[in-house]
Amino acid sequence: MAHSHVHAQVSGRKLFWTIIFNAVITLAEFLAGLFSGYLALLADAVHNLSDVAALVLAWFGVKGSQLPPTKRSTYGYKRVEVMTAFISAVSLVVIAVYILWEAYHRFIDPQPLTHPWLFLTVAVIGLAGNLLSVWLLYGDKGKSLNFKTAFLHMAFDALSSVAVIAGGVVILLTGWTIIDVILSVAIALMIFWSSYLVIKEAVLIFLEAVPPGIEFDKVHAAIETIPRVCHVHDLHIWSLSSHETALSCHVCLEEEDLSHGAEVIREVNRLIRDRFGIGHGTVQLEFGECTRSGVLCNHDTRRRY
Repeated sequence: MAHSHVHAQVSGRKLFWTIIFNAVITLAEFLAGLFSGYLALLADAVHNLSDVAALVLAWFGVKGSQLPPTKRSTYGYKRVEVMTAFISAVSLVVIAVYILWEAYHRFIDPQPLTHPWLFLTVAVIGLAGNLLSVWLLYGDKGKSLNFKTAFLHMAFDALSSVAVIAGGVVILLTGWTIIDVILSVAIALMIFWSSYLVIKEAVLIFLEAVPPGIEFDKVHAAIETIPRVCHVHDLHIWSLSSHETALSCHVCLEEEDLSHGAEVIREVNRLIRDRFGIGHGTVQLEFGECTRSGVLCNHDTRRRY
């Protein structure tokens, strides 16, 4: 247990410094974009803001996982990250709409760029900060979904920074201000896409839907292959958080097999953990068949002995 806690502390420190770096970069890009009139740099600042939000959520995930359950919050505070992610993603959609609106006005009324060395310097510093963040998070990207998402956000933002720098250079050399509009629209669309994915995942978690990557039928069939299990009903699979899954079900045995109930429960929990990555299982033993209608009760009533 102590070993895992140390890793959590180390990961939390890395996330903390990555958040600080990117918050400073976001503020600098925003101010430089306002002074220079380079809309693409402003759009990249907003995109970088989404990265800061993702990093903050990952930090909350690390800290939240250390909070013990309480009698009021029996699962702890695992869904705080989901709720915050939903709010952040919706706000980013509003900001992306604003960027598209500004890009439209820039297309109708192109504006020359001012203070070229200012926005180029800030953009290069932003790229350096993104690359430093990628390096900091690289070693932890496989530890959880939060870290993987944060790493991908930073890697993607580094590519966006390269595009902003290249676009600024081309505008200074050729005067083609339309590139500013094109880059701004592209970044806004990237924000839309990443926000859509976060909103979709958050809504599915709030609705307690079966998590992506887990097939209900396969879990149902797998449990029914366990010896002494006749059939399974009232099977529910849902997400506790972005990386933790829970399951509850009623497992029917022959009446004479109820004495082996503890063994069956252990086998069910082992199977769903090892094969499907479901760490929280609640199994209720019964004998007989479910007489209620509905997909959860009459999913597949073939008896297995």
